[in-house]
Amino acid sequence: MKHKNNNITPIILLLVFILIAVVTLAIISISEEDLEEVSAPVPPHLYSSSQQVIGTGNKLGTYFPGGQLLAKWFNDHVDKSGGSFKAFETNGSIDNVKLLNSKIIQFGMAEARIVKEAYKENSNIRVVWPLWVDVVQIIRPPQKFVPDYVFPGENRGFWGQKNSSTARTTKEILDALKINSKPSKYIPMNSIISYVGDGKLGFAMIQAGIPNHSVSDSLLFYNCELISFTPEQLDLIRSKVSTSMNYRLPAGYYKEDQPEINTIALPNVLVSTTETSPELVEFVAEMVLSGSQKLKGRFKAFETVPQDKESIVKILGETGVPLHEGTRRWLQKMSNQFETSDSNSNNGGELK
Repeated sequence: MKHKNNNITPIILLLVFILIAVVTLAIISISEEDLEEVSAPVPPHLYSSSQQVIGTGNKLGTYFPGGQLLAKWFNDHVDKSGGSFKAFETNGSIDNVKLLNSKIIQFGMAEARIVKEAYKENSNIRVVWPLWVDVVQIIRPPQKFVPDYVFPGENRGFWGQKNSSTARTTKEILDALKINSKPSKYIPMNSIISYVGDGKLGFAMIQAGIPNHSVSDSLLFYNCELISFTPEQLDLIRSKVSTSMNYRLPAGYYKEDQPEINTIALPNVLVSTTETSPELVEFVAEMVLSGSQKLKGRFKAFETVPQDKESIVKILGETGVPLHEGTRRWLQKMSNQFETSDSNSNNGGELK
């Protein structure tokens, strides 16, 4: 019996060794996949042609909730046999343009300046419809933590997600004001407001439509404050931040003792590519316009989305990017005065 046990032991050890080797290889394989960098973690099922994917932004801003509302509104009226719309969280404008170029999404929300720059690299980019303006809202810690606060504060600030247009705007503002500062290390998105509220961050940059729930929560529940710029500072900032305009946030907008805030705003547009069918874009344009009142009722940012043709053409034209053919067709229905010749399309369209 003792002899038999000695023969079995090496076999058992060999099997254990083989099992350990297989598990180790599996772990290495998984780790290598996890390390692969992607611009946005788009689930595989969203690559399906039956899904019309709308690239939005992160949950601190207005792209994500606004995109979700649009997708729901479209789905309530689209023929299900033709697919459905899905709003997906991304890193915002810059990410959305990349995802459009990669044919991962069909529509994207983006700043007008980002779209203008993207068009120079990809002539297939087309503007579809104007959206709300993004207001630069910079949150600072409460007075009790920093009584003599001077922007950007002693601690590092949250600039926005890495490679996002928000982070770019932050850098441009700091450069315009000749401020030498670096962004904070990684902080979970759901902890940023509490970090500012506790004085652990010098500031947090929120570039979004208004009202914004993250800004509201920071002022109401953490007693944070908003940064207001002087006229001289705004002149410097506007010279650095392309397409920006002065914006005045009224006193008491978020809470009773909130003073008037002077900042900047940037226009946003919905974009697609020439590969998206004109019929689908016509449907999108019609739904945004016909649902304006209901969309405003559900999400206040939609209050600044223009409804008249002249304003729509003006905003889209200022991007310097051609209109999508579907947008042209819809605007033709609104008025026969719209110029449809492709020879003038580089100006985004104009009124005759």
